[in-house]
Amino acid sequence: MKKEFLVSTIVFLWVALPGWVHADKKEISKCHDHINPLHLKRERVAELDGIWGLFEKNRELQDHSVNAILLDRKVNSIIFHLEYLCDTLYGIPMNEVARYVRDGIKKRGEEGFRKHLIILGKSEAEIDIWYEFLKFSLANKERTLEISSIKESIKKSASHIETYKSLAEQINNQKIDDSIPNKVKALAGEIDGLFKNDKYLSQALAENANIPYVDINESTGGS
Repeated sequence: MKKEFLVSTIVFLWVALPGWVHADKKEISKCHDHINPLHLKRERVAELDGIWGLFEKNRELQDHSVNAILLDRKVNSIIFHLEYLCDTLYGIPMNEVARYVRDGIKKRGEEGFRKHLIILGKSEAEIDIWYEFLKFSLANKERTLEISSIKESIKKSASHIETYKSLAEQINNQKIDDSIPNKVKALAGEIDGLFKNDKYLSQALAENANIPYVDINESTGGS
């Protein structure tokens, strides 16, 4: 009975819920406009080969290159998750995995599609992850965010990316001293704190953790 209810619910939601196409793209575009200054600062560092590249080019910093590449990744993560917040202002669009599982269940039923996936080489654990992700997708397809809160997250992020750019320019100008590695490590820690304490960035991180990034065709033997 539970399985039949799940299938019925999935089919109903698929038909009844309005698509993401109704989102206000103009507002989403405006949201991205607020991120553009952060992009420019990150691109300035990229022109200098990133913090990692700068560390590699300076012998006195090379032993700390691991922390440098971690900082580059954390800054990229800030930009990625801020863009995600803007893109999902009016809901999380269903990705390829969610659509594939939705359509498969609609066609074969929950158990029938499960058996089909097993034949195609998917494990029970993987299938469980896909089914849970479908439920997550349906539940969040129309969840909304407050643009004012996203702007606040962008504002909090800006100071960290400004520090990132300043560090890169300091190294590039050969103003290097023993404090540089510690500053890089400290900034990485501050970014970790930002993701932990900022409500929306924390939410973006958690939501993205639900998304199974897989190649449908490769995973299912398609072409």
